Amino acid sequence: MAPTTEELDELLLSCRYGEVEEVEEFAAKHGWDAIAAAKDERGNTVLHMTSGNGHLDVLKVLLPHVPAALLQQVNEAGSPPIHWAVLNNHVAIVQALVEVPEENGGGIQLLKQTNAAGRAAFSEAIFAAEGKEEVAGWIEGYLWKIEGGDDDEEEGAAAAAAAAPEGEEGAADAETELVVKAEELKVADKA
Repeated sequence: MAPTTEELDELLLSCRYGEVEEVEEFAAKHGWDAIAAAKDERGNTVLHMTSGNGHLDVLKVLLPHVPAALLQQVNEAGSPPIHWAVLNNHVAIVQALVEVPEENGGGIQLLKQTNAAGRAAFSEAIFAAEGKEEVAGWIEGYLWKIEGGDDDEEEGAAAAAAAAPEGEEGAADAETELVVKAEELKVADKA
């Protein structure tokens, strides 16, 4: 039996509020295809709700069962689920999504997917600015590890960070460095 509109709304709320048991009960009653098809009036999926609210436990329940395309599906605002995790600084969610094998919809392709504003995940973290340093740092490190980097550049950045003054000037320098790195990634994405 197909779920009612009310049941679908409850499922999305369960994902939003991190209610694992309710998600599992819905799956047992209606199946994983119904979960994958669930959207709110703005096109937000179960992954948008889970990712945007940082519910790693729910995400771990969903990921083995949802189709690969759902990881990259955008809502009406043009944002994929990973961007919601980035905007809310949910590093563990970003990590979990990226750790899904590429053939299952995850991997670096999620970090490179752009939203309606044309920004990839790292650029979105930089654009969102204050309070997103942790997620921006994780993404930058992951991209560096996967795509490679110059050891001298890393040592230079580490030395500059160690020598940077505390407070606003040091934060401004770090932010400038992240913006430059985001622009480099943007150029690399277009190449």
